[in-house]
Amino acid sequence: MPGFAAAKEAGQPCPKLGHDGLCTIYADRAEQGFAGCLRFECFGAGQHVVQTLFEGRDWRDDRELLGPMIETFLAMRPVSDLAFLVSRALASGPDPDTILRLEALQAELAEIAASRETLRESARIAKAQSDVRQVFAALDPDALRNS
Repeated sequence: MPGFAAAKEAGQPCPKLGHDGLCTIYADRAEQGFAGCLRFECFGAGQHVVQTLFEGRDWRDDRELLGPMIETFLAMRPVSDLAFLVSRALASGPDPDTILRLEALQAELAEIAASRETLRESARIAKAQSDVRQVFAALDPDALRNS
């Protein structure tokens, strides 16, 4: 994959991931062929999955967790992306009615992210995505760029 020097199967941990959960080449990852790591952003999805949904448990201590954690992370990613977009929209200084709508979306996304079961509610996530799109269509692009 462009920007990643390691060849690995999807769902497998990075070979540069240390036993402490930290990157072993963080300071010079671009120079070592991992420039893609500089561009990748999960907006806290990984931390939320580990710390909240799996209560700090680690797949390295219990290999049976690896599959469920990957599935949960993949389900959490779009929810985290939407939550980031909502926070950006709020930072753009929208009108009071839009603020209320965005705060309702924040609450809905937090409820979706609250459990592995709610992350499986694809229709609910699709509705939130549609609502975020509608809000963004009505926002001032210049205000978004400057927020």
